[in-house]
Amino acid sequence: MFQTSFPSQQPANMATDSPESLMTICTDFCLRNLKGTLCYLLDNEILRLHPDIFLPSEICDRLVNEYIELVNADSGFEPHESFFSLFSEPQSTRLTRLHLREDIVQDQDLEAIAKQYLVELYLTNCERLTAKSLQTLVNFKSTLVSLSLFGCSNIFYEEEHLGRYDDTDCLVNPTRQILTRDFTFQGFQQLRFLNIGCITKGVDVEMMLRPLTRLKALNLSGIQMNDISFLTQWKNTLVSLVLYNMDLSEDHIRITVQLKKLRHLDISRDRLSSYYKFKLTRKVLSLFVQNLEDLVSLDISGHTMLENCAMSKMDDELGPPSYDPSKSSIVPFRSLKRPLQFLGLFETSLCRLTHIPAYKVSGDKNEEQVLNAIEAYTEHRPEITSRAINLLFDIARIERCVQNLRALQLVIAALKCHKYDKTIQVTGSAALFYLTSAEYRSEQSVRLRRQVIQVVLNGMESYQEVTVQRNCCLTLCNFGIPEELEFQYQRVNELLLNILIPTRQDESIQRIAVHLCNALVCQVDNDHKEAVGKMGFVMVSANCGPPDVVKLKLPACPGDLQLSGYSRA
Repeated sequence: MFQTSFPSQQPANMATDSPESLMTICTDFCLRNLKGTLCYLLDNEILRLHPDIFLPSEICDRLVNEYIELVNADSGFEPHESFFSLFSEPQSTRLTRLHLREDIVQDQDLEAIAKQYLVELYLTNCERLTAKSLQTLVNFKSTLVSLSLFGCSNIFYEEEHLGRYDDTDCLVNPTRQILTRDFTFQGFQQLRFLNIGCITKGVDVEMMLRPLTRLKALNLSGIQMNDISFLTQWKNTLVSLVLYNMDLSEDHIRITVQLKKLRHLDISRDRLSSYYKFKLTRKVLSLFVQNLEDLVSLDISGHTMLENCAMSKMDDELGPPSYDPSKSSIVPFRSLKRPLQFLGLFETSLCRLTHIPAYKVSGDKNEEQVLNAIEAYTEHRPEITSRAINLLFDIARIERCVQNLRALQLVIAALKCHKYDKTIQVTGSAALFYLTSAEYRSEQSVRLRRQVIQVVLNGMESYQEVTVQRNCCLTLCNFGIPEELEFQYQRVNELLLNILIPTRQDESIQRIAVHLCNALVCQVDNDHKEAVGKMGFVMVSANCGPPDVVKLKLPACPGDLQLSGYSRA
């Protein structure tokens, strides 16, 4: 479902060695062998579905969503230009819920599925989509219930062709981008959940949203609006409102507290992004409590408190921690009728108090709060997530991580979700080194450790930067060699050999790479040794970097080489 409320109260599933479901195995196999299963090639280049096949929405949704995941996460998976055209006809394929992200998705892909009756469509950071896709969305207006355009920064731009051909038939000044200002959600009568966070500046948000009559959840993250009074048209329906990084004022608060049905309110901000004049006060928090009686989730992360909203330190330290609102260390929250399900206090002084009336709190006080922050902010707030992972890195480095499996799963999810975010790759790869150390190995399943290896290799492929490469290599040293790396044997060796090329000239990384390569080669069968030989391992090792790098040994503890948990680039 569309994320409209607080993060899940359930902990991440514990890792097990149970096999993948039959559906998962079949989906993966079909996507990797489309020509041998569901499809044939037309004119040796265009994929076409076999005419005798009908696939219901449960299968089609999974195929498309898993396809996006494979393209993002598996460098060995080849994308197909005509993939989306396989789902062009609802008579043979049914799509209802799609989660598409990054620049994999283009205008023609959405146009290919324009006949489908979509109920849920998430488009996240799809920067290659233009105003053509806005017109495609109109095809789904009678069925669409949930829509996200988060981070689709070019979707409100159309290209105007201005070019002319010169004497050599070359196009001069071919196009320019024009902002589309007339798009509205007219006719989208079923739409209840809408995320337009971080859309293009200059779009008239009020005009665009006015036709929506029964909106229940709205995300306006990163959009600057001086007047949000138009929100009151949904005062009887709106249950979730996200105003992350919106520069607030007293007028914003006055309008917000009129939305009496709100269950989830997020007015958090990134404290490092820019200067905010607005400061939270005891009065503002009291207004939320008094007027929003249905509230179960509130996020005020990143805000500075103008007044002291907390009880004295002496009173705060009395008794064991309690969820009871009447004992709340945050004075305005003593009027709550019940504890909140979620309270976002990340990078605020309030998270360090003892008595917080919420079952789940994001903050920086302890491991639990930090993990809650990573879980809550990973999908749409990489800038916050990277700082939370850096805190986890410090926790894992200095003390034992109590919730190791949950921490590992959350870091893996963040690295997959933000494959091209350097800061997250640096902090995440550093955290993985400590989270996969020998003391935790017995708690971790084979499947989970393989997931770690895959995201580590993704990072090595995406970033040639020294810090990421060092962190990833050190993390690989935590695994049984060659047995745990054998399922990605060729890929690992290719990446390690790339580190050993002379131009790299980083002795510390080359030292680890030589150790890993030797371990991989010496303990495998002849076929693997022959394959590595053909890659040129002997020649590269003999000629790499400093003349004596092959003679260097890995330190007794790989951690003796400094890990970098935060990017300073």
